Amino acid sequence: MYEQTINIEKSNGHLLSYVKGQMEAAIGQIDGISTELNDDYRNYYTLACADAYRFQMSRAVNSAVCDALSLGYKNVYMRGLLDVDYDNFYQNVLVNTICIFDSEYDKQFVSRLMTDSSTLCLDGYYNFKMARIKRKWEDISRLVSDNSFILTDNDLIAEFLQYLLESMTEKESSLSVSMDADGFSLFNKDNKSIPKIKSLARSVSVEEEAMLNIICIKPSKLTVYYHNKPSQDFCEMAETLFLPKYVCVE
Repeated sequence: MYEQTINIEKSNGHLLSYVKGQMEAAIGQIDGISTELNDDYRNYYTLACADAYRFQMSRAVNSAVCDALSLGYKNVYMRGLLDVDYDNFYQNVLVNTICIFDSEYDKQFVSRLMTDSSTLCLDGYYNFKMARIKRKWEDISRLVSDNSFILTDNDLIAEFLQYLLESMTEKESSLSVSMDADGFSLFNKDNKSIPKIKSLARSVSVEEEAMLNIICIKPSKLTVYYHNKPSQDFCEMAETLFLPKYVCVE
């Protein structure tokens, strides 16, 4: 029997929840089992499978854990550097978008740090093995922190996002976003579903996550379908960056 236990400090338990969500399909495919345990300080998630599936299990775990370390902890770290909380739509979209930049490089870097161990302590990797990648994140944060007034002005945040958009490649020429209070869906011009990007921020709203995806896709044409019209912040940012069309669905 092959077993692996992943643990994290309780304050960042959302990252372990992400790992668990990513592992559900893999566990089902290899007839594995899992269990959870929490105490006052830490959350634990243990997986087990037959030795024959050791490689598949380890590969799936490493992929999910690398996401948590390279994107989730990057979000935590960047917010600390920029002194940004979770109660401002514009600031949240900005930080989450910055964190997505170079996320594939970050994941590849973190994957090289991973070792095949029966116990993975996520905050241990973050605190003791990721000093080099943290220095890179510090350099990125200076783009904003050296001009800290950006964070206090929504118009300047929108301008900074426009600057980031200029360096992005358009992934879909036309994008439709269907939104409600519980979530959102993305569709291309052929009405085919588009996979969603997750920011892995500790606290994120439907509108913030939707806007992050819109920015990363960078469509030239955007249509937003809704039951209840999105917030003023969402609409203002969308109109500044994309000139969307809004359609109310009864």
